[in-house]
Amino acid sequence: MLRALFHEPERVDSGLLLEAGNAVRVFIEHLESKEHHHTASDYPKYHRQAIWSKGFIDALDELEQSKYCCERYAEHINKMFLEDMNAQEVEAYRLFVYFFKNAFIRLFSILDKLGTFMNDLFELKTEVLKARYSYFTVLRRMHEKKIHGALEVQLYTLKMDYKSPLDRLRNQRNMEIHYINAEMLDDLMQKEPYPGDRIHVENVKSNVADLQQGFDMVCRTLIIAFSYITASIAKG
Repeated sequence: MLRALFHEPERVDSGLLLEAGNAVRVFIEHLESKEHHHTASDYPKYHRQAIWSKGFIDALDELEQSKYCCERYAEHINKMFLEDMNAQEVEAYRLFVYFFKNAFIRLFSILDKLGTFMNDLFELKTEVLKARYSYFTVLRRMHEKKIHGALEVQLYTLKMDYKSPLDRLRNQRNMEIHYINAEMLDDLMQKEPYPGDRIHVENVKSNVADLQQGFDMVCRTLIIAFSYITASIAKG
């Protein structure tokens, strides 16, 4: 859809994006194939799981589109200071920032949706410990309760493999959503510009690279989670 901004044809899914989408679709198809075998009391649960799962496909599509726009606008940014940019580059920079923020917010939204999904599916009751919990809280809950250990180990290993770019993206997400906390305030006070200082823009290439890593991590997480869940249900 957003590729129309660049007068380009619609995306053709491939690679990790296609694999992640297919992993979710296979699970949905499995649920739907068993629809008539559920008891009346179980139906709402399976219906809820199917609706949530379809949401992952839409969310992944929206994340990829935001990431793509972010990358395309980044191609037009060459200057390190806002004052050195011409009008076209300033516009590209503003659009880059918009889609970069949109992308990293969507990235963590998908992970947290997966946490909610697994909490419901595995009946972890994470909300008893923490009313507002994240995907990472759910992973810890799985580890502590020793529930689906094989899945938890895979997801935790993946999380650690992408720890550095994910931490950087999460810091930016927290700054954007919560605006500031004590540590960030200290950071900002250290870097307060003097009057007349030029505005140094963020490291565009580094942010694009982190976003790509985060996107890969989300895709791989969905592939692992939904492949495991589908196989577990099939066995059950």
